[in-house]
Amino acid sequence: MPIHRLVTAISAPAVAVAALLGSPGAALAARPAIWPGAAAPAAPQAGILPPSNPSQSLPPRPDFLALPACSTAKDGISCDRDVLRATSRARRILEHLPPMSFSLTAYRKLTHPEQLFVTVNLERVARGLGPATVLTRSLDAIAQAGARNDDDPPLSQLPGRLPGGGRWISAGGNWAGGWRNPLGSNYAWMYDDGPGWGHRDNILGRYASSARCGGATPGLAMGAGYVGSGEKYGDSETELLVGICGHAPTDVIFRWATAKQLLHITT
Repeated sequence: MPIHRLVTAISAPAVAVAALLGSPGAALAARPAIWPGAAAPAAPQAGILPPSNPSQSLPPRPDFLALPACSTAKDGISCDRDVLRATSRARRILEHLPPMSFSLTAYRKLTHPEQLFVTVNLERVARGLGPATVLTRSLDAIAQAGARNDDDPPLSQLPGRLPGGGRWISAGGNWAGGWRNPLGSNYAWMYDDGPGWGHRDNILGRYASSARCGGATPGLAMGAGYVGSGEKYGDSETELLVGICGHAPTDVIFRWATAKQLLHITT
């Protein structure tokens, strides 16, 4: 049975991490910052933002977990198409949002952490939020530690300052197991997460502001982890979002600007 959990968003310098079980139906004045590629968020098309949440948790239809493409192959392009059909239905019913628009062929060529990074940003920009501009090696390592243990990213491992000198001020993370792939886990976190909606709140969180950064421009970075053959659930996915004051991380392995170009994303 698939499952998902979350790490509640915390602010530095707190290190105590509270992990909350998901629904039982799933096993689930500083110098100016330098943030290359940062873009102002697009105007929202529609959608619901925290602290508001959808009126209901929507099990996937089609039930991709039971379809042959996902129950047998588990992580092929046919499974991705089934998950996207369910996602499009949920976006339409719950929030009057259009389907995700990107090149699935190009998406399939990305690593699983890169796929998680892209999926988070597609959800954020569709609702007018700024994207996580970079995926970094150090944040990936923390997220991967959670994925290996079928658990949340261990936020206690975040250093006070990240590579490049930026200081993190808030963070939140999600974990999911048995949802087949990054798109499947995203469905659980975003559309089948009621009544608490903590995972969704993490994905759509506002992690930093200029006020919290002494008037400087804040940034949002991300890490992600993936294990394809975990002991308990098979696949195990984690994502970690971190709001940063100061300079952008220097250990970047993937950028949102690059993803937009590769996947023909126009938003």
